[in-house]
This record gives sequence, structure tokens and C-alpha cells, in this order.
Amino acid sequence: MGIGRILPLITVFLLAQACGYELVRNSGLQGPSYSSPGSVGEPITSLNVPVFKNKTFEPQVPQIFTEAFSQELAASGLVQINRPASEATLQGTVTSVSATFSALTGQGLALQKVVTASVTLSLSRQGNVVKTWALGDSETYDASSINSEDFNKRAALVRIAERIARRFHAQLISGY
Repeated sequence: MGIGRILPLITVFLLAQACGYELVRNSGLQGPSYSSPGSVGEPITSLNVPVFKNKTFEPQVPQIFTEAFSQELAASGLVQINRPASEATLQGTVTSVSATFSALTGQGLALQKVVTASVTLSLSRQGNVVKTWALGDSETYDASSINSEDFNKRAALVRIAERIARRFHAQLISGY
């Protein structure tokens, strides 16, 4: 291969390395929708995420949802999570968790169930609620073995919490 063929390839390679997209301009949550009344819209750079409140009879769900939301927000790098004197607080409440039959055997035993979970979230800044959300999701899990049904339900709740947290994060950064 001659220098005449290599030089254009090197040029294209170097130009391609210089191209890129700016995904996040500034750190923090931007926009007037996250400012408290009377504020000029300073970005939120630190967020307190206390343990979710629980209005269900499922004792493990507050921990599952708190962990999913904390991990999603921390992984984004957009805000610092649970720092002393955080600028804002995200309070979550698990409002409902229910399981219903999805598939039955010929003898009427459950093969599959669908678990559905709903949460409400409120973003507060300086003691004022600036935004609220209500989100929910459901997932089918295997209920054919009584020995693994609780494990499968918990795993389904973890996946639901992760999906809701991703959906919330997408809404949060888009300002909705």
C-alpha cells in the first residue's frame, strides 16, 4: 500500500476521533421546573434520597425501590446522592403492590403470576415540593414452585423498580 492510500485513511481516522456529541452540558438538574418558588432556577447538584415510604403489606419493597433509584441517579453522575446538606430531596412512596394469577394448570394451581407496583415521587427544594410523579409497572413471574415463588416475586419487584427508576431518570433529565 502506498502513501497515497494510507494518508486519506489516516486523515479520516483522525477526523472521526475529533467528532462527538455533548451529552450533558452542565452537571445538575437544569431548568425552571426544578426551582422552588421565587428561585432563579439554579441547578440541583445534590439530592437526598431517603428510604421510600411503604403503604403496602410487602416489607421488602422500600429497600428495593430506594436502592434502584439511588443507583440509577448515582450512575448518571448528574447529581450527588445523599450528601450532607443536599440541595433537594426526592421522597418516594410505594403506594401499591399486588399479585394476580396469570396462568393456571388444569387443576387450578398457579403457574404464573403478575406483580404490579406503583410509586409516587416528590422532588422538594428548600421545603417546597417542586414536582411530583406517579409511576407504575408490572411483570410476570414463575409461581409453579411454592419453594421459589417468593424469590421469583422479589426478583420481579427488583426488575420493576429498576425499570421505573430508569423511566423516572429519563423524565427527570428531560424536565417532565
